[in-house]
Amino acid sequence: MKTLAKKIAFISALGGQGCTLAAAYTAKAAASAGHRSVLADLGGFGGTLAYVLGVGEDIVMNIGDAVSGECSPEEALADCGENLRLLPACSFSERPVPPCSVEVRRLVESLSRECDVFADFPAGTVPDCGLTGCFDVFVICSRADLISLKYASALCRLMRKSAAQNARPCEIRLLLTRFTPEHMKLGGVTDIDQCIDLVGARLLGVLPHDRSALTAAMSGQPPDEKCELMHYAADTAARLFGARVPLDSRLPFRLRA
Repeated sequence: MKTLAKKIAFISALGGQGCTLAAAYTAKAAASAGHRSVLADLGGFGGTLAYVLGVGEDIVMNIGDAVSGECSPEEALADCGENLRLLPACSFSERPVPPCSVEVRRLVESLSRECDVFADFPAGTVPDCGLTGCFDVFVICSRADLISLKYASALCRLMRKSAAQNARPCEIRLLLTRFTPEHMKLGGVTDIDQCIDLVGARLLGVLPHDRSALTAAMSGQPPDEKCELMHYAADTAARLFGARVPLDSRLPFRLRA
């Protein structure tokens, strides 16, 4: 019996939290593990996921074309390797598709009939009650400093309110991104337990700051499947699909029992 596809949204309260890189590497890791996946770029003008995935020069159609009826959702997808396709954002010359629109929900539902859907939302997007009913999991991406965590906490509360209005619970998880022990200490945070308490969401994983992954993304090269970030993204993807994967012992923290 075929299991239902997962619909997973990556969101952040502030820019610069590493949400796009987290979405790209987690979707890539899920695809490498055998999950047929689509990554939807809902980031507005231009979008960056095409370049993060190394297909920036290959884009022909995009989400705007799919919404307007210029092509089918399938025709708008760009191949990003085995089991992974990208639904690109609108180009700079087009009007962007609002990430919380009815059209986006319909696209997500349509794509999820055949594969798992990952979506990267623009920073500061607050999902409405209709959108919280569309996705199964919302992954809040945040850096481990007091300011980032404060805004992530506010976003988490707004999402829970939307879910309550929708009368359909949605799972909200915290993903610590661009993590380094030095940044955590400079940001006034003592440990990972404090991050969890401040945001009020279960911890999904920790993605370290990886200079090689960031360099590849900024130069438009495909993700390096052997880099440190991919290692942690693979664990993150496994947890999203129900696997019991412990947090890596190399990370400098201890979780509450």
